[in-house]
Amino acid sequence: MKKSIKVLSLILVLVTFVSSLMISAEALSWDGNSAGGGGGGTAAGANGYAIAFTDDMNIVAYRFSVVNKSGANKVSKVIDVFRKDSTTYISDEAYSYYNKYNKKYNKKQLINNQNGNYATSRNTTNCYKESSMKFATSLPDPDGLKKWQNNKTNLNKILSTLGVGDISKLNNGDKILVEPVHAVRLESVWHAVSVTETAIYGKRMLGANSNGGSSWNSESWGFIAGYVNKHFPNALFTPDGQGLWAGVSASSSQISFYNIINKGYGVGIAYTETKDDFSPVLAIEKCEAWPGNKSSRNNNRFGTSTGNKFANWTYDKGYPKSGDKIWYSVTFPKEKQNCYVKQTVSINGGGSTSRNVWSDSGVTYDFALNPTTVEAGKSYYTVKAKVDWIDSSGKVKKNGAEKTFYIPIKPIVTRERASAYNEEGKVQAYSGSSGSSGKLYFGQKVTFQYLYGATSPWESSNNLTGTANRWNGSSWAHISTKRKNGEDVYQEKVTLSKTKSFSKNSSIGAYTIPLPANSNANSNKLQFYLTSAWSVDPAHTAESNTYTIPVVKSDVAITDMKLVDKNGNYVDKTKLEVGDKLTPHYFYKNNTDCTVFVKGYNDDKSQISGVYAIPAKGTIEVAGKAFTVPNKRSFEIWGGVYLSTVKIMNTDYETNGDNNAKTFTCNSLLPLTLTSIAPNADYREGTDVISSFRVWNKVNVDYTPKEAIQVRLRIYKVGQSSPFKTLTKDVVVPAKGNNLVFFKWNVPTGLKSKDVVLKADLYDGKQYYHLISDNRATTPYTYYTTPDTRYEENAPSGFKIPSKPSAKSASAKWDVYEYENGKFVKKTYAVAIRNTLTNEIEPATGSTATKTNGTWTMKSGYGISIQSKTAMASVVGYPTPLYSTSYTLPQYAYALLPEYGYAYADKKAETLIETKASDGYNCFIFQKKGSYGNTHFTPLWYPDGNYTVKVVQSDCWTPAGMISLNLVTNTVKINGNAYDDWYAAGR
Repeated sequence: MKKSIKVLSLILVLVTFVSSLMISAEALSWDGNSAGGGGGGTAAGANGYAIAFTDDMNIVAYRFSVVNKSGANKVSKVIDVFRKDSTTYISDEAYSYYNKYNKKYNKKQLINNQNGNYATSRNTTNCYKESSMKFATSLPDPDGLKKWQNNKTNLNKILSTLGVGDISKLNNGDKILVEPVHAVRLESVWHAVSVTETAIYGKRMLGANSNGGSSWNSESWGFIAGYVNKHFPNALFTPDGQGLWAGVSASSSQISFYNIINKGYGVGIAYTETKDDFSPVLAIEKCEAWPGNKSSRNNNRFGTSTGNKFANWTYDKGYPKSGDKIWYSVTFPKEKQNCYVKQTVSINGGGSTSRNVWSDSGVTYDFALNPTTVEAGKSYYTVKAKVDWIDSSGKVKKNGAEKTFYIPIKPIVTRERASAYNEEGKVQAYSGSSGSSGKLYFGQKVTFQYLYGATSPWESSNNLTGTANRWNGSSWAHISTKRKNGEDVYQEKVTLSKTKSFSKNSSIGAYTIPLPANSNANSNKLQFYLTSAWSVDPAHTAESNTYTIPVVKSDVAITDMKLVDKNGNYVDKTKLEVGDKLTPHYFYKNNTDCTVFVKGYNDDKSQISGVYAIPAKGTIEVAGKAFTVPNKRSFEIWGGVYLSTVKIMNTDYETNGDNNAKTFTCNSLLPLTLTSIAPNADYREGTDVISSFRVWNKVNVDYTPKEAIQVRLRIYKVGQSSPFKTLTKDVVVPAKGNNLVFFKWNVPTGLKSKDVVLKADLYDGKQYYHLISDNRATTPYTYYTTPDTRYEENAPSGFKIPSKPSAKSASAKWDVYEYENGKFVKKTYAVAIRNTLTNEIEPATGSTATKTNGTWTMKSGYGISIQSKTAMASVVGYPTPLYSTSYTLPQYAYALLPEYGYAYADKKAETLIETKASDGYNCFIFQKKGSYGNTHFTPLWYPDGNYTVKVVQSDCWTPAGMISLNLVTNTVKINGNAYDDWYAAGR
């Protein structure tokens, strides 16, 4: 506001101002001191001190500067902006011609350097005219500054000229100082100076504590003190000082130079930046992952993450993996200004922690949060970090952005196994992380397969390779040459996890293990080099395992051969049947302690179909080519076994080359076989019998007399080792045919119904074949008799004279091949028991028997005689064989009697005895009955009527068996009994 000025002072000042135009400007200078007063209070000349105006028109310019909260200049530049001349009327003159301090200082600078050296001169340094500033509104008097400064355009022009930029570039506490610049004549020189600059000069003249005094003399300071020590300092002041200087209020009296300089007189604060003076960046630079415990920093850092992707990870020395101890270090860069911050870190799915720290001392934050051991199920961890600007009480002044760091977890990949598959497609040998098993052999054909896995439950992408090597005599050589480094398995980006393994067959395919060039420990093995690398960083994650599988030299042998018939049964190869179809079964032995694969070969050197596996130290049985047993008593069969990958007879790969082939001797039996023909009756002791056999020829070859085949028959008593009879007979048999052979022999007595044993076999002049053995039942030569006649008045109850029995003829025939005139002739022989010979009964006792018309009539109770002749007869149409070898006469006969119903049993039948008839025929008669001779007594009770006897002639043996003839005698009539003759005699 404008001050009230006395009229006298105003006239004085104006007169002074007008006269001042006539005075030339001279520079002023002085040494500073704390007390001042060294210059006295009187200026040289009559017009030493004056002011242009006594109101705000005396303000020719405003001084602008910017200081920070501590009062230091934000920029070194301090400027004076001279008002439009229409406002002060002398501002243009002041701009161009008034003296100014040689260097412009704002109030704060002058306070700090109030005792320094100063000088003034006419200059325009850092002086600007308002017209060039292009303010939005003109510079006002002090009471209008509040409105003027509220227009940021005005202040921004000032800031731009100062080199600050604009208000947005100000920091907390930054202040725009504004100081009025007055037109004041000092020591007769007009100056454009600020209130504080005027006080600095006054202090030099009058001392710091002087208030300028009072004088009507323009040669002394007191002439202007009422304005420069009172009105001008009160025109613009800072009531609170705002931390730059002591605050003041308007003074009603003149103010000492000290107070004008050191307190807030003559200065206003046009703008104070209330925003924070410092805004921290709150940046988070990186997160390091470290192994072990938090205290361990041994240059072994896993790596560093700068963001939330794998691409933000920088590898250092490894990757964390399942089971590793892990801790972290987050880097928070220093702020431009040390400030109090809250740093917070956390593990996704785990723990979190925070601390309050000064940014300069909290650049790194080391922490170990749960989980401090990498979990098996984690493929990565996310570390989150945040820094907030806080005040001393912890209240957040500025929130920082949360930053996420990706910490990769390396999968644990297992190169589990290299396996060798044999020709059956089964694993024969393997070697891997869990151990090894099995062996291979030189010359074996194998294929390889590699297995990879992971212990991590999560899926990872991996590059996998497998390389098979063999020892070339001096070094390991790649088996495959398809790739530069010999890999026979090369697979990229294979997904693996705990539940997802990966196996790959080698590109080598079927590989036959070659013989080593020399004997060396490495020669007896194959080497497998398996590698894996995490696909996302294969350069740093490559891992490998080397596995070896032993290789041995093998040995296989043929040890035996057995022959198998069509029923699958083994047959004795020394007793083969000619013509039988048999299959050789070869037995191959593996003398190696691993499975070996072989090919078998037949007798004709052809390969047996298939490849066969023989287990370690084991034996197998392989069927060869079937053959028909030749008609040779002795022949040979060859067999061979060799490794499946070599040719027949190649034993180079084996430790023993002498046991791969073998010749087996076989013997065939005579292709003739015997079967016995069971007799149709028991053999009777003391009689001749004929035992018949049939000789069978299985081959299409005639056996003629020149082959000199014989049949031998040996007959044993049961329990005896030596035969009691041995017979032989030559035999001929047509091809694919058979022939009958028979033997006539006599059955010994005393056998007591025990069997005889017949053993028959064939003889080819060198050895016997096809022994057969049969037991034959025997029966004693039994004599049946009837009881003596006794008195019986009546026939047994219910007895009736039986019907007359019937006769039955007896004959036999058989076929025999005979070799005549170089060929076989089939002959059928036949023989019969003659039934036309005498077969009669006659009364033998008593004289009362009569014969009428050829028929005898006799009384019962008397004896009868019998004569039953026997002889053999030819059969019409058939030749009769030789008696001596081919048949016997009937050798046993018995009579069947009507009183016993023709039953055959002891006490009912009569065994007849053999004798010679007068005509030379053999005949059978009753046994001798005491003095009555060879007779049979009819029962006394036999009823009157016909009496006929039946005779059976048996034990007539032929090659076709035993035949029996049934004969019926003539009929004798019974009339009365023997007592009738006795009674008559008695009379």
